[in-house]
Amino acid sequence: MNQTTDLPPGLQALLEDDTKLSSLPEIYIRVSELLESERATSKEIGEVVETDPALSSRILKLVNSAFYGFPSTVASISQAITILGRDRLKQLLIGTVLSGVFGKIDNPLFHMEEFWRHSVKTALLGRHLCQMSDAGEIADVIFTAGLLHDIGRLILAQKLPQYTADINSAIEDRGMPVTDAERSVLGFDHCDAGAAFIRKWSLPETLAQAAQYHHRPDQAEQDGELVKVVFIANNLVFLTPPFNTEEVGFALEDIPGWQSLGLGERAFAEAVELAEDQVHEVMDSLGMLQMRIDLDED
Repeated sequence: MNQTTDLPPGLQALLEDDTKLSSLPEIYIRVSELLESERATSKEIGEVVETDPALSSRILKLVNSAFYGFPSTVASISQAITILGRDRLKQLLIGTVLSGVFGKIDNPLFHMEEFWRHSVKTALLGRHLCQMSDAGEIADVIFTAGLLHDIGRLILAQKLPQYTADINSAIEDRGMPVTDAERSVLGFDHCDAGAAFIRKWSLPETLAQAAQYHHRPDQAEQDGELVKVVFIANNLVFLTPPFNTEEVGFALEDIPGWQSLGLGERAFAEAVELAEDQVHEVMDSLGMLQMRIDLDED
């Protein structure tokens, strides 16, 4: 289901709704164009990012966190571009901007900070698994894919809050998997919604694949390795240290295909521990702990 014209009617209507979710902030579009231009210098790109103090602050805070672990302080966006490179900054920008698109959601049944904690931990865990395996070249893309894999849940909670109670009831009272519950109530699920909006925002198809197939990686139409890592990470984030390797082994038994990464149980345990250690700092860097995002404020 790659084209928006093939979407279920309810999701098509949601996608066409004239709201701020219809497009990404102007700052993202401007910076992305510069990152794509060979003529734009790091200094020029940095000057544009720095016109948005909130965005600039988040990027620098994350670049200077344990997430990257640079030995000295990165003092400017232009320096960050020089150190990270444009491709890595592009991934960082996507995650930083999109975490700021959603303000406070008026939905008492949806816990924003808990949502972002799950998303960030999935992103971190996926990144560490890639770095430990032979998939290191996709570690930065994995982080962005992990961060956005459940973005459809956030969209549904914000745009269709009146259905949250019915969906939760189907999950809790009838024991339905979350995607089945959403489909029974809405006619589509958060995977469909996330992928549709990612495509509407003209973000890389890789991210849409991760959003659409993170519950069913074998159906991914492309980027199968990346989708599988997000799937594995998404199914391990419930583990919270301290735990022993045996507990990790039990968790892996319920995750088809985990062996494809070529990692043992101890490596998975280490990746979970690293993700847990870093999740609070990354959430703080991205402004997720207060959930007061001001990208569009003066």
